[in-house]
Amino acid sequence: MSLLTFIITINKANLALGQTSEKSQNSNIENLTQVNSLTPISNIVYKPIKIDGREIFKVAAIAGQEIQGNSNTSPLNIRVRLYENNLRQTIKNCFDADTLKLTLEIQENQTLVFASDAEDLKNQELIAITDLDAQIHGISREDLANQIIGFMRDALIRAQRERQPDYLFRQTLISTWIILALILLGFIISIWQKNYFNKYQKLQKLIESLKLSYPQIDELRNNQQLTTVKPELTLGQKQQLIWEQQQDKNSFFRSFLQVIHIILWLCGMSWILGNFPYSRWLQILLLSYAMVLTTIILTYLIIKISPVIVNCFAINNFERLETQTSVDRTVSRAITFAHTLKGIVILILVCFGILWAFQKLNVPIVIVLVGLGIISLTVSLGDHNLVKDIISGILILREDQYAIGDLIDLDYTMGYVEDMNFRVTQLRDAGGRLTTIPHSNISTVHNLTKDWASIDLRIKVNLDSNLSQALKLIKQVTNELINDANWGDKILDNASILAVNSVSQREVEIMIRLKTIPRKQWNAAREFCYRLKQNFERENIAVNATITSKYRS
Repeated sequence: MSLLTFIITINKANLALGQTSEKSQNSNIENLTQVNSLTPISNIVYKPIKIDGREIFKVAAIAGQEIQGNSNTSPLNIRVRLYENNLRQTIKNCFDADTLKLTLEIQENQTLVFASDAEDLKNQELIAITDLDAQIHGISREDLANQIIGFMRDALIRAQRERQPDYLFRQTLISTWIILALILLGFIISIWQKNYFNKYQKLQKLIESLKLSYPQIDELRNNQQLTTVKPELTLGQKQQLIWEQQQDKNSFFRSFLQVIHIILWLCGMSWILGNFPYSRWLQILLLSYAMVLTTIILTYLIIKISPVIVNCFAINNFERLETQTSVDRTVSRAITFAHTLKGIVILILVCFGILWAFQKLNVPIVIVLVGLGIISLTVSLGDHNLVKDIISGILILREDQYAIGDLIDLDYTMGYVEDMNFRVTQLRDAGGRLTTIPHSNISTVHNLTKDWASIDLRIKVNLDSNLSQALKLIKQVTNELINDANWGDKILDNASILAVNSVSQREVEIMIRLKTIPRKQWNAAREFCYRLKQNFERENIAVNATITSKYRS
């Protein structure tokens, strides 16, 4: 698939690049319409002349006249450097603003602009206006010269005024107050973020409390005798998802505050840079990338809010899911898909954000797509296990082999599924150890908590005990469990007395199978043994019960 995408992208690249170049050329031509061209427009390049980062006018030259391909030696760049040096030198000479006068001297191929005042400044040459300059502005050379001398004089006077000590002192005071305000706002935001983070940690503790261990897995694996009665904890998946949504909202608000903090500092620093003529060019450079920064910030915030939307969608569908027959199973699958969907949404948003940012940088999208195609092809060929993990993860979700909250046995490890995505599954065993397993390594899955479960009980009574009385008491305990308000909904069927399994010189073993809803088989077995022991004691029947788990799908 990566190779096919790469080939299609390459085949379309030349056509797209040609169309982009053609559109760009047409756009330049449209901008220069209604101009009596002396030179073909496609051969003209132009660049602005600036004072302290502020553009005055544009100068033009014939393209392709660089020396040995060095753009710094092109006539256009040489003109720009020469004129800007003349303007800076004029400002440095400290002319008299009240008597500053700009004059024109018309020559055959160009119009020269000179600056002079009533004191030391005498006919300082500033710029030369050519027919090409007039051509890109769409007016005659004389009209362009008359326009330029007006706002060039204002620009020179403003630049000199901004270099005076009293002006710089005022701007320094303003900048100081801006920095102090930013520090104060940053301190307030940091306190706000800390409060949100404390709430986040409290929610994390609540979620961890829902992930306490279930009955000891080693007991199930080794068929050891249960000597203590330990009530099973409910998973509380719906409540966990609600708390996770609150966590995601908390994380979004903290990120939003962080973004506000960054924006405040960017705006403040831009303001400070614009206060001084020596640093104003940095302000203009920063503002030129404002759309790119906005794109990155919006993408970041959308990525942060996407888990909240996914969880909200899952929670809103719980009411519909709870009307179905297999409630627990459906809810578990919904939570699993919600966890997996978060990663997919984030990946898609990151890709769109990258494309959007490159578009704002005027980089052709087709070039970005070619790069992504090459990266995708390289990853596919270099790390084929990653592709296998993703495909196996899709099949696991599609076939509902297991979901978050299930107890599964993968032959080499057993535990509860704590989290999963398209690439890996994380299991938490009875000792609290978290195991991360790539999906490509999973071959056989034993799901102990899907659809329904059963417990096999081996009830051993003494050989001289009344066997009929013992069987009667077993049926009585089964009926009590089914009719009990707390246990009736957990028992799916009456306990099946399979048979007398074995007879020895000292005892008789009776096999019983108890069918329950998923995850309740161990608690039901404990409650059954507890009540059976009480009834046997009243009838003076010695009992020894051994519990084994057997799950059938």
